[in-house]
Amino acid sequence: MPQPDDTPAGSGRAWLIVASVAAALSLIAAIVATGLWASERGEASSIRADRASASELDTSYRDYATDVMTRLMTIRQETLTQDVDQIVDMIEGDFSEQFTPRRDSYEEVVKTTAVVADGVVSAAAVETSGPERAEVVMAIDQTIGNPKSKEDQDRQYRVRVTVNRHDDGQMKVSGVNFIP
Repeated sequence: MPQPDDTPAGSGRAWLIVASVAAALSLIAAIVATGLWASERGEASSIRADRASASELDTSYRDYATDVMTRLMTIRQETLTQDVDQIVDMIEGDFSEQFTPRRDSYEEVVKTTAVVADGVVSAAAVETSGPERAEVVMAIDQTIGNPKSKEDQDRQYRVRVTVNRHDDGQMKVSGVNFIP
């Protein structure tokens, strides 16, 4: 005599329950996997955005240091006072404490010797950086013209420039160190 559980209808119901449980587990696994995939994708996108932001900030540090050093290494008699004013506005800290008190004697020497110079940053790279500060290493070529000399003098410098970035986004150079 057949038992009630051994009937074909009973075994169909058992398979239906097993199939339903398997489908439910598969659905849960798919939802979890989709959530994990979306989360990882969002994190990867955030990392890419952070890298892009850091790269843009490095470019800003490099460009600012290049601007300051070009102004510092270029000397024009006609615009000397304005040029020095611009440099003083772009610097702070130790560099400002060294440069600003000597600006008058610097201007006087430049005027009395009638020296002119063209400075060009030939290469620059951010050595280290963070949200508030960067060290920029650069190579500078300078051509100096002096009325007492028959030929212009070419000079090359290697410098490490410290650039600070303030909360308002404004940048200032606080250090210039020549690299031997």
